[in-house]
Amino acid sequence: MLRVTPEDALERVRSALGDLAVEPKLNFGAVDLTCTRENLVEVATKLRDNDELSCRFFSFLSGVDRTGFTVGEGDDAATGELEVLIHLYSPVHVISVTLHVPVPVEDANCPSITSVFSGAIWHERETWEMFGIAFQGHPNLVHLYLPEDFEGTPLRKSFRLPSRMTKPWPGAKDPEEAAAGGGR
Repeated sequence: MLRVTPEDALERVRSALGDLAVEPKLNFGAVDLTCTRENLVEVATKLRDNDELSCRFFSFLSGVDRTGFTVGEGDDAATGELEVLIHLYSPVHVISVTLHVPVPVEDANCPSITSVFSGAIWHERETWEMFGIAFQGHPNLVHLYLPEDFEGTPLRKSFRLPSRMTKPWPGAKDPEEAAAGGGR
């Protein structure tokens, strides 16, 4: 193990990526950087293959809803963007790198990194299902948790939970409640 200082890790990332990354900076000893959707696969590949970095351990990929919206005006009022968040780690140099990839709400798609890190397959499926961010080039983008006919994206701020008054509750707590209509 060739542990490097956080400052050295930041310089190595800057050197390896050049203009591909925007705003690389330190965040509690880890390197945070923003890249565009268009260069995500190239950035992930360079972080993995560069001998000075060797970020070969894929930790996670998820989404973040950074939108603002007006309550009561529905999904049309959403402004701002979504973000794909990816964490990579170098067990060789003890370097943590977090990638931030802005994704516009009106065009919620991002290239898949499954060709770079096969462990991203499940994470991209979950992010697609919960945030509605489609991953172009994903080998099998199908539901993990929700039924096929489910409408909406549960982890977006604009998602509204249906109340018992507008949508019947699927189960009842006791037999009397079931006989009375299922607890509506």
